[in-house]
Amino acid sequence: MRRGQAAAIAFVLGFASASVARAATPEELHHEGTEALGRGAYGTAIERFEALADMGFVHPDASFGRGLAYVARVRAGADRPGDLGRAAAAFEETLRLRPSDIEADHALDLVRAEVVRRRARHGKDATTVRPTLDRAVLGLASERAWSLLALAASILLAIGLFLRRSRAAAFSVAGRIMAPTALVLLLVFLPLTIAARRLRLTTRAGVIVVPEVHLVDDHGTALGGDPIPEAHAVEVGEVRGGLVHVRWGATEGWVPGGSVRLLSP
Repeated sequence: MRRGQAAAIAFVLGFASASVARAATPEELHHEGTEALGRGAYGTAIERFEALADMGFVHPDASFGRGLAYVARVRAGADRPGDLGRAAAAFEETLRLRPSDIEADHALDLVRAEVVRRRARHGKDATTVRPTLDRAVLGLASERAWSLLALAASILLAIGLFLRRSRAAAFSVAGRIMAPTALVLLLVFLPLTIAARRLRLTTRAGVIVVPEVHLVDDHGTALGGDPIPEAHAVEVGEVRGGLVHVRWGATEGWVPGGSVRLLSP
């Protein structure tokens, strides 16, 4: 009995060792994915690039290659439901990692245009969603930029308060102007810094990867209204069971977790 157990353990350990030895590196997976894409093996390319994502490997070239693989499968007429959304997610991810990537930006526009065309073919109108005012304001700058502006305002406030106490009339007047101005700026930039930090810590960007998804409440009851189309970007928040909370423009609700692809942080 003990010999049988020992043999079984040895077999399992040997199999695990062989699996580890066969595990491909990120560089190898990326090379294999690119090579498969070049020879038209789009399914294989997608598998390799998705394996990279599953490993937690984050690089704009890998994301862009994944997007191209999904687009190529669509163009080959072998697409599966959600391929356009997954392509859009990959190009969105590329732009988050490399904002100046013109090719990814153009590819994302083409993917979303194809989604609109397909929806129109089924009698569904194009949906345009604008960010709410708070998200639009926060999007004007990064969290770091807001924090630096708040820091600069606090320094100016300190300088203004110091100058106000100066015996020199010119310095005193300058301080009386600078201090309240800096205080106003601080009261603007500090809340924006806090809001941007909270948004970063509690939400993630995502993209819809199903033809469309309807919002429900936290009990699973449909909320009504327009569904969120494939390839649209959403803000993903709390996860509860199989549902995730999303924000789409001014609309909020819950959707199945599998209908959204989270982008790399």
